[in-house]
Amino acid sequence: MALQNLIKKRMLVLIGLVLAAALIIALVWSSDTVETAEQAVRDGDNDLVLTPVYELNGRALFFFIRDDDQFGAATATESWFGWRLETRTESSIPSLDDPDRINNYASHEDGFVYGLFEPTDGRHVQIGEMPADQLLLGERFPADLLEATGLSKKAVWFTENAPEDRPLPLQLLDADGQELQRLDMY
Repeated sequence: MALQNLIKKRMLVLIGLVLAAALIIALVWSSDTVETAEQAVRDGDNDLVLTPVYELNGRALFFFIRDDDQFGAATATESWFGWRLETRTESSIPSLDDPDRINNYASHEDGFVYGLFEPTDGRHVQIGEMPADQLLLGERFPADLLEATGLSKKAVWFTENAPEDRPLPLQLLDADGQELQRLDMY
């Protein structure tokens, strides 16, 4: 009988410790979240001009321009407690003077890769054997901002599931599928 009481007490203590740990974890997670995906990405930075790409199944993707010379991307994820920033990268807007060249790209560990290019005459980007998605910036950002940043008539190409095997060919193709430029993506 005494042994059973001892076991019950230890089980109650153990259950209490597990509940306390769960409460602490919930408080930590909830303190780092906000109500919307945009708030998570913005993170108090009102200089960002954001454009949402999607908000689906607890994940959101945004592209943004900051200070007339930075272009970037951000992802946010939703948990039980709200939205939190997952990744955010930005870099200086490259010179896009040659429509037959991709000047740079950004790559995340999770397979998300993006860059800027000029989609003139049906040009498009392919990563490995996969065509990249593309968004015309003129359909997403104010025209005066695009003029100021040199991004009018430009597009962003991206994929969220680039293969992990590297180097991977990154190709700029014309409308007929002819290669204009090829880079090795690492």
